[in-house]
Amino acid sequence: MANIKLTIEYAGTPYSGWQYQKDEKTVQGEIEKAIFKFSGEKKTIQGAGRTDAGVHALAQCANFNLDKKFSDYQILNGLNFHLGNEKIKISKVENVSEDFNARFSKNKKTYCYQVYNTPSPSVLEGDYSIHVKQNLDIDAMNEAIVYFKGRHDFSSFRGRGCQAKSPIKSVEFTSIETSNDKIIFIFQAQSFLYQQIRIMVGTLLEIGLNNKDPSWIKELLALKNRALAGPTMPPRGLILKEITY
Repeated sequence: MANIKLTIEYAGTPYSGWQYQKDEKTVQGEIEKAIFKFSGEKKTIQGAGRTDAGVHALAQCANFNLDKKFSDYQILNGLNFHLGNEKIKISKVENVSEDFNARFSKNKKTYCYQVYNTPSPSVLEGDYSIHVKQNLDIDAMNEAIVYFKGRHDFSSFRGRGCQAKSPIKSVEFTSIETSNDKIIFIFQAQSFLYQQIRIMVGTLLEIGLNNKDPSWIKELLALKNRALAGPTMPPRGLILKEITY
């Protein structure tokens, strides 16, 4: 029996998130169907994290045990063949140690959220970013995003329905990159709360629009009240960029 690690790229728009749901089309569900068609083995894959409906990934990770023996090349091409026209592709297959678990092995997740900042929206960018037509103050947002770094109680940035036992998370890296008319917010942590990144970005955009001062982030962390923070941004701008172990 082999423990197989998959690196997966997908456009999240057609799917009801990563996690398998009986009556919904999900990324996990479609990959498990492809594994069965390829190998004849019914398997449940273990994902590194659960992306919400509409969220994309460049490098999601998952693993599963396979009884039959296949080469990495055969698995890669076989799964991609059976995924067909789905907006899901396996970019890498690795045979890993039996104790590796994509979810529970220590990892860091890097997400980016993309904002297209021009007077007119873009047809090509629209599926993978949100559009803001007003000018955004990059310097103010750069000053503000630093407050998210470190170990904090993120109750003000916790979506309704979050099932995490604790609102305390450690954000290890934050950054804002600009590329032509695109503003990219980057966050890295071992894990995030439900909708945390989308709420943090919505709050940063309020600062970028000069509706709030950068120090507002510090106040929100102390107040621990979701109702006081910025809006939850749409899922289409969020991309799981990388998982490192």
